Amino acid sequence: MLNVDKIVKTYSGKMGCACGCRGKYSYTADGAKNHGPGYDVTDKVNERSVRIIAKKVLSNPFVKWQDNIAFVEDHVRNRFQMVVFKEQA
Repeated sequence: MLNVDKIVKTYSGKMGCACGCRGKYSYTADGAKNHGPGYDVTDKVNERSVRIIAKKVLSNPFVKWQDNIAFVEDHVRNRFQMVVFKEQA
C-alpha cells in the first residue's frame, strides 16, 4: 500500500487549468489541516483517492517532476494528474 505521509494533495482533471474548475483536488488529512489560510478543505479529505491518483502518476513512465510536484499530462485523453508532496525543510 502506498504511504501518503509525504503527500499533501492530488489533482485529477482535464488539461488546461488546475484551479479546480476542470477537475478535483483530494487532500490527505494532514494536507487539509496544514492547508493554510483561505478556505476550509476538510470536506475534500479522501486518502483513498489520494492513493489511487498518486499510484497512477508515480507508476506512469512519462511522469514529470517540478520541485515538490509530480505530474502526468495525457494529451490523447485530455487529462492532467498531479501529486503535491510536502516541502522538504
